[in-house]
Amino acid sequence: MSDKFPDLIDPLLFAERRGAFSGDIKIAALERLSGSVIDHGGSVSAKIEFGKEGKRIVVAGHIEGVVELACQSCLQALAWPLDIDFKLAVVASLQEAKQLDDCEPLLLDGDTVSLNAVIEDEILLALPDYPRHEHDCLAHNRSEDADYSATDSQTKANNPFSVLAKLKKTGD
Repeated sequence: MSDKFPDLIDPLLFAERRGAFSGDIKIAALERLSGSVIDHGGSVSAKIEFGKEGKRIVVAGHIEGVVELACQSCLQALAWPLDIDFKLAVVASLQEAKQLDDCEPLLLDGDTVSLNAVIEDEILLALPDYPRHEHDCLAHNRSEDADYSATDSQTKANNPFSVLAKLKKTGD
């Protein structure tokens, strides 16, 4: 088992050898992921194994780590734990992909595949569409001495529809 991830590998060759890789990958090296995370300084741990099931080439792995996302409610940092297991079958066409039932397809375009891209894809698929803190994050971020309550007169004065109410009264 190697501790370094080569970027491009030949999955057929590694499946024949039953090759495996494990190690850490810096989040900064995963370009597409960088748009989804706040902190680019961290890393994730990954383990990838190549093998064969019948004639099919299979890539199985596990990814662990924590990425920092922006909470969509309060825009503060949200630590999102990753614990991802995946199993991919290397396919050459979409028709082969449709025949898979026990694993996801990994479309091989050429002779090599990028391990960083595989890991990045799996992380992106595991991230939530709208990350949010579990509890009411706005209540946790407010200071206790701040007064966020508005009086009725403040609400009426700031109401953009108050002008329409005046027009309606004059029109009656």
